[in-house]
Amino acid sequence: MKSPETDLPELLNQKKQLAFKILYKEYYRAMVAFGLHYIHRPEVVEDIVQELFTSIWKRDLHFNSLPELKTFLYTSIKNACLNELKREQTRRDYLLSLPAEEPWEEEDDRRWIEEEVYRVLFATVEKLPARCKKIFELHLQGKKNEEIAALMNLSIATVKTQKNRAMNFLREEMGALYLVAILLRIL
Repeated sequence: MKSPETDLPELLNQKKQLAFKILYKEYYRAMVAFGLHYIHRPEVVEDIVQELFTSIWKRDLHFNSLPELKTFLYTSIKNACLNELKREQTRRDYLLSLPAEEPWEEEDDRRWIEEEVYRVLFATVEKLPARCKKIFELHLQGKKNEEIAALMNLSIATVKTQKNRAMNFLREEMGALYLVAILLRIL
């Protein structure tokens, strides 16, 4: 009695669905086991075998005999595994060639946040009216109300009012970053 495997090359040549059932049943596990000699990760080898079976279905291949088909299967699995190993080695080489990154630390986060708050703060201060802006810049430099009043020849009440206007404007314009600026003791 003739086995279905004997007709496999002809069935594959005719693209019969039965051919792919036979191919899977008779060769899938053997192909995976063969591929595991090269790549020791079953999931990768299973993908390679499935891709091979799919390519047989899609490509216009012609097999004259069962030995020719078997040679094609084993050679294809071997080549696909070796290509995968080359790709993996290329990836490893590339990753090793990258400069080592230093770990990101909380201090880096704090500096980055501070820089962003300062950037937004100074951009917002630029929008203030000239006198209000000057008073607030002096305040940011650490000057007291009395010093600002003396430098600008203004009353202390005017300095306080202008500072309050600036703070209200910043609160509205900066949104949540205003609170961050207060928490960081920038304002």
